[in-house]
This record gives sequence, structure tokens and C-alpha cells, in this order.
Amino acid sequence: MLLFVFTGVAAQEKEVNFGRKYVRDNDQKTTIEISEAQELVYIILAITDFAKENPGMTKQGTEYFNDVQAHFSQFSDLAVVHAFDKLLRHNVVNYFLLAGNAYGFQFEGERLHPTRVYNFPAKGIGKYKITVNPITVHLQELEEFVRKSDYRGFYKSHKCYYDSLKTEYRKYATIGEQKEWLESHFDYNINSYRVLTSPLIAGMNATHTFEDNGFKEILLFLPTIRDEKGWTADVKKAMNSRIIFTEIDHNYVGPVSEKYLERIQRVFNNRDKWINIGNKSTEHYPSPIKVYDEYLTWGLFLLYAYDKFGEDKALFQQIVDNVNDMMINKKGFPKAREFNAELLRYYKSGLYAKIEQLYKPLLEWSESQ
Repeated sequence: MLLFVFTGVAAQEKEVNFGRKYVRDNDQKTTIEISEAQELVYIILAITDFAKENPGMTKQGTEYFNDVQAHFSQFSDLAVVHAFDKLLRHNVVNYFLLAGNAYGFQFEGERLHPTRVYNFPAKGIGKYKITVNPITVHLQELEEFVRKSDYRGFYKSHKCYYDSLKTEYRKYATIGEQKEWLESHFDYNINSYRVLTSPLIAGMNATHTFEDNGFKEILLFLPTIRDEKGWTADVKKAMNSRIIFTEIDHNYVGPVSEKYLERIQRVFNNRDKWINIGNKSTEHYPSPIKVYDEYLTWGLFLLYAYDKFGEDKALFQQIVDNVNDMMINKKGFPKAREFNAELLRYYKSGLYAKIEQLYKPLLEWSESQ
């Protein structure tokens, strides 16, 4: 799993407009969506030649994926499919920028119109930036694809399936519990959580908090609920909580880490100590603060899991082993086991009511390594 965080660049157009009605309708809510405009983009991305050459980009092997291929592959020569293929080849980050900016549009008949809420939310990730909204650039080609493929008919025919995926999210994601835990451990509050999912999202996730008119809203680009053969309901809840929590908590950790930036930069500057440079996924964490934040956001999930699942010792150990395996072997963070054990030891002591209070002892320990 890769984590990408949207970062803005200077532009005249506001990223978002949260008017009074939007604030009133969404305050203190968690919303699960499979956006019709976004699903259009995910489908087009899924039938590009780039997707065929990079099968990990799109979730395959499902009945839904087969439906998509059967219905839309005959339209893979349309202009927008070639345009999106070219953008992916230029930089795979365009996967996120296309899907992210599609959220700023809605359908009126076969035409796409701006919602005027999210105007240009995805302007870049890391060092890669864009200055023009790619959905606006390719709007006519997108609408041609919608007309010729009967996209809206396909989306409508799968609405019951989409609804079942949203129901599963509400059952297993425990997002409300995660929000409550995070806001009791951070002096930071977010008004609205908005999960934007798709049955075509594989492991490429993203998150960002937007603020306007005194209202903060998280957008979470996440896969649908994961299930594995042999998982009990509690294991399913725990593992899906991990996938979601380690995205959400970046929005809480980031503002605190900025206060300790100088020390974090100094302590985590030795990349050979903290990351396995042979693991390509570590390229997405190019600075000391990104390395530290990745260690901490995953470690915090173990604190949450300790509070929520700690009484079941076997399950909690399974969660710890899963996190350490993901961090060390999949993501390339070799000191995760020691880091997490130290973090959990501080937390269990009961001396630290807020996560920010853990920064000093944790950074002292990190400096001693």
C-alpha cells in the first residue's frame, strides 16, 4: 500500500468552497461515496494500455472488473482513453490527480458540470505539480466516452452493488470510532469525513484535509472493504481499521510534526538507518519528516488497536505482527518493530494524555538509536 498526500500549489482559483448550506448539511458526518464522476475516471483508467501493463494499479479478479472489461473494452480507442494513458505514462501520480479532480464534477444528463464545492482539489503530489485541471482539459472527450459507451446506464445498473459496498463500509470501517479516538488524543478537530471509494481501487490510496469558512473536511480515497478467507468478523474489522486509520491519522499527525520539524529533520536525516533504500516504495518518503510521520502514523494504529482490541491478546498480537510485517518487509522501514514497541511502552505507562506529549521521549529514543 502506498500513501500519497495531496499538496496544493499557488493558484487564483480556490480549491474548495464550503458554503453555509454545505457546512450545515455535512457537519459532524461521515459520508461514504462511490461518486459517479469519479467511477467514470477509474473505469477509463482501468481500460488503458498502461493498466494492462501494470495490473497492480486496478483491482482485478472480481466480477465487477470483468463487467467493466466486457462493457467498456470496445471503447478503448476513444480519445480520452489514449489521453489518460499518456498522462499515466508521463507520471503515475496523474492517477490520483484525475480521480481527485473528477470529484469536482457531477452529471446533468450526459454532461459533466462543476459542483462549485471542490473546484481544483488535486494540484499535485510530492514534487509533481499541475497548474490546469485535467478534467476541464478533457471534458469534451469524457462526455464523448459517456455518450458512446452508455456509461450512465452501466453505473445505474450497478447501483445495488455500490450500495452494498457502502453498507459494508459502515459495518466494518469503524470510522466514527477512529475519529473519536484521534480527536481525544489530539487537540485538532475535523468537521467532516468523506470516504471516496471504488471497487476498482487497489492499493493506491490518498488523503487530504481541506478547510474553508472555518469548516474542515477530510477526503479519503480508499479501496472497498477487504476480506480474506478465514478472517473472523473481529479480524476483518481490525484489518480494515488499519487500512483506514493509517490514512486518516496523517491529517492529525502532520500539524503536530511541523512544530518539531527542526528536530525531526536532524534525527531522521540518516536515511540508511531508518529506511531500506533498496525498497522502491521508500522513494515516496523523500524527507526526514515524511519518514518519521510514516513510522508514527502506523505506530499510532497499534495504540488505537490496544484500546479497541487489547483484551483479545491473540488478536492484538496478530495486529502487531501485521503492522510490523507491513512496515518492515513491504514498505521498507526496518526499525518499525523497535519503534512501535517503544511507542506502545510509553502509551501503556499512562503518563501521556495527548499524542503530542509523546513526541519528546520518542524523539529522544530515536536519537539514541
